[in-house]
Amino acid sequence: MNRKIGVIYSYALMLVEVFSAMLFTPFLIKTLGSSDYGVYQLITSITSYLLILDLGIGNAVIRFMAKFRANNNLQKQEEFLGIATVYYMAIALVAVIAGAVIIIIFPTAFAKGLTPEEISTARKLLVITVCNVAVTLGTSSFATTLIAYERFSFSKGLSILTALLKVLLSVIALLLGMSSFGIVLVHFITNFSTRLLYVLYVLLKLKIKPKFSNPDFGFIKETVSYSSFVLLQMIATQINSMTDSVLLGILAKGSSAIIAVYGVGAQIIQYFKTIGSHINGVLMAGVVRLVENGATPKEIQNEMVRIGRMLLMMLGMVFTVFIVNGRQFMILWAGESYEKGYMVAVAIMVPTMFTVVQNIGSQVLWAMNRHRRQAVVQVISALINIVLTALLIMWKPLEGAVIGSVIALTVGDVICMNIMYRKEIGISTIGYFSGLFKGILPSLFIAAGLGYGFDRLGITPKGWIGFFIDCAVMVFIYGICMLAFGLNKSEKTMFKNIFTKIFKKLKIIKGE
Repeated sequence: MNRKIGVIYSYALMLVEVFSAMLFTPFLIKTLGSSDYGVYQLITSITSYLLILDLGIGNAVIRFMAKFRANNNLQKQEEFLGIATVYYMAIALVAVIAGAVIIIIFPTAFAKGLTPEEISTARKLLVITVCNVAVTLGTSSFATTLIAYERFSFSKGLSILTALLKVLLSVIALLLGMSSFGIVLVHFITNFSTRLLYVLYVLLKLKIKPKFSNPDFGFIKETVSYSSFVLLQMIATQINSMTDSVLLGILAKGSSAIIAVYGVGAQIIQYFKTIGSHINGVLMAGVVRLVENGATPKEIQNEMVRIGRMLLMMLGMVFTVFIVNGRQFMILWAGESYEKGYMVAVAIMVPTMFTVVQNIGSQVLWAMNRHRRQAVVQVISALINIVLTALLIMWKPLEGAVIGSVIALTVGDVICMNIMYRKEIGISTIGYFSGLFKGILPSLFIAAGLGYGFDRLGITPKGWIGFFIDCAVMVFIYGICMLAFGLNKSEKTMFKNIFTKIFKKLKIIKGE
């Protein structure tokens, strides 16, 4: 039941985050201008690297807290929370020191890509964003404890409220002329308030108080061993997500405008990832229980297929709609000067769809503590991404950054990861993809073809009204194709039950 509630809240949060950001971004771009917006995107990319200092302990907290909770061992939970809290407080201090170093060397590192005024703005933004990272890291043990306890109503509900407040306060800050500095200040204040409530909830509601005496050094060693390889995966993910913007800032002359265009396309990818990441985060504790209960490789494969098909259906709808109508959306949303952001988004969206759909496999490896080889492969892939992207940027900045990322993601996160799932988990690659794509893949092609044909007719008006009509028609076509060819019997029954419950509730409300 908690997992279902978590999924509902996760999608509610996803919708709030995506739609609020999509409504806010055009206003942000218009208010800041392409240069300042590019600097803002660059600083966001740089400071996100500091979150790597989590070193994978976040996943360890979820894994072990969920395990101890399943065994009703409160003492172990409190001892582990104490260990994690001390670690995170120390690492928050390290983040501040690392941030100070970045601020000092920033003018030298980005002298080629940014103007003196842009460098001055960037350093001011870094001061606030580094403090924000320190707050996030310092309280992470409490945030992940909420996930381990599956308290999604509180954590996700609070996140929804925070997301709405963040946008509202950011708009006010921009209207008051505070520019990008006002945005990062709002993010810091809302994040600080949210994390404080996380801490109070764990201490007062869950009544779990971290114990700092008599640490179990053997257990600490086990935790570090587990987390060190999760860290490598986090580094790889961060490199693949943020390296392009940083390399463009260092290597491309007049890079703030290029980063702005790339940032718009990358933001679409972030929305795309969000659809699956919220669900995968909710499922982590459940995956731990599945592995702890001794599930067979076949049972794990069936679970991966079941969850993967749900994600693929949702991501497939977004992908087909964007393929057909994305260029029009990019022009309407960000402006004609950002049209190339469509190319950025479409190219990276293809391998990203595979990684998000299959992310449940990574969670299985984490739960089984078999993620070491996977981590090494991902880091090697990320390093190749850096070298390849740097070379291609010197050839053609925007296009080179995209091509380098697509190649690295396809080889490292798709091909190599599926080899890893077969060897470490024991699933059948052919059986997995057969179950995953059955009915859905042909539906995607048919829907995209029919949607493109309708778009070529040119019968809808120009502007946002025409765009929404095109999208509505595309979603309708996709739904019909999925109903006719994509859904299996159990999925049809599931959706039928969901809609039946919704209609019943609507009738009750109408009757009242």
